[in-house]
Amino acid sequence: MGDPDAVEDEDEGNDEEEEMDSNTEKEETEQPTKENRDIGKLNARSAQEDAAEKEQRNVGKLDMNKSSATPERSSPPKPPEAPPVIMSPPKAERSSSMNGAAAAATPDEKQLKVDIQSDKDKSGFLAPSTRDTPKRRSKKSPRKTKDVGSPARQPYPDQQEWRKFVQPDEGAEFPAAKGRYHLYASYACPGSHRALIVRALKGLQDTVSVSIVHPTWRLTRRGTPEEQRGWVFGQPHGDKFRNTAGRGGPFPSAYPGNLPDPVFGAYSVRDIYEKAGDTAGKYTVPFLWDLEKGTIVNNESSDIAYMLNSSFNEFAENASLDLYTEDDPDPQKLTDVIEWLSPLMIHGVYRCGFAKSQAAYNKAIRELTAAFDKADDVLQKQRYLTGNTLTDADIRLFVTLLRFDEVYAFYFRANTRLVMLTPTLLNFCREIYQMNGVAETCNMEQIKAHFYSSHAEWNKFSIIPKGLGFMRLLRKPHNRDSVFETIKEEKKIDLNQ
Repeated sequence: MGDPDAVEDEDEGNDEEEEMDSNTEKEETEQPTKENRDIGKLNARSAQEDAAEKEQRNVGKLDMNKSSATPERSSPPKPPEAPPVIMSPPKAERSSSMNGAAAAATPDEKQLKVDIQSDKDKSGFLAPSTRDTPKRRSKKSPRKTKDVGSPARQPYPDQQEWRKFVQPDEGAEFPAAKGRYHLYASYACPGSHRALIVRALKGLQDTVSVSIVHPTWRLTRRGTPEEQRGWVFGQPHGDKFRNTAGRGGPFPSAYPGNLPDPVFGAYSVRDIYEKAGDTAGKYTVPFLWDLEKGTIVNNESSDIAYMLNSSFNEFAENASLDLYTEDDPDPQKLTDVIEWLSPLMIHGVYRCGFAKSQAAYNKAIRELTAAFDKADDVLQKQRYLTGNTLTDADIRLFVTLLRFDEVYAFYFRANTRLVMLTPTLLNFCREIYQMNGVAETCNMEQIKAHFYSSHAEWNKFSIIPKGLGFMRLLRKPHNRDSVFETIKEEKKIDLNQ
């Protein structure tokens, strides 16, 4: 779901949890010592009572004639046994797992043994019977699943496995060629959206084919130890379904543009990863597939955007467009912008949404608000984030702002600002949206469907809010041309022609 580059910032929350664990352990360690002191006092008091009683018996023996009744001896109270020392449970190690990724879940309950091979259909993938939405379970035995495509993930140790590059050289391992590569993406995922926008702006629609997955996550391995939920392909003639908890919807088996996988006829993105021999369990989009070699080239959105910008110029309609300003006399400007934009703004919304403590949320929302205001201030003074040239930083900002009012402000509690109430940023979004081919990549219906229906633990019944009608605002004309009357360099193309 979220940006593949997004990394959940949980340090504050984890530190706070560790501090709580430490205090609990200290209290539990000190408690037996205090009780032992209490037991010592009881023992001393019992010894005094025994001595007094013994003295009373001696007096009674000397004065037998005065009383024939022997005082009844009562048993001294037994001191309570010292309570066992309660050991604190070991602290849980910090999770190292946040566009779409997670390993298979291990349910607490004993899993039924399933013969996977017997459930495979003729295509080699799991038959639909093993993937359908499960029946609702008892609260006593909840089904645990792993999130795939989570809006805030951390890289797996073997993330570098799919980090090869398409190059324009004929002798390269993955040489650029028309029709050789297929892009798997989602309209909902910001990282995928970035790749789709670069593909459109460069005019590579006839060079790199694309498949758009269904926005709502589904179970990809039902009732097995490898059960998880993740991206699946649309089935235009399939049955409607509910969320992974068996509630909400029912959702259509395909939205417009969600077609079956044209390469393998696979049910899920996971199926294709496993076809390529993946062992990381990071079944994310976007990823670039080599149709000739039958393998994944790269599944990192930043790499894919860069390759689409730089490696296919021989076949691109807008080859002169360079979103990375490699010929700029000061290329450091782009790096400097991304260094504050990515952690504070792009990843900041996920840090707000996935915060595990009030302190972590307060820090994230404060930094996000400051970054929002900084972007607004910069774009009041210049047309784009680095100056007068459109760059990758502007595309990153656009895909975040597009989702801000309709998703992030509500779902991730990033509610201190709204784009529709910020004229400069709204005008900026209109300009990007109205560039050639960009509008076709913006699908708010599928964006909202993904975020509001894929996390059953957050939105139990997958209710999708009506929203503010942000997309209608983007269709109104922008006035950026009149605001910034700049002389366009000869090398720069007119993106609106």
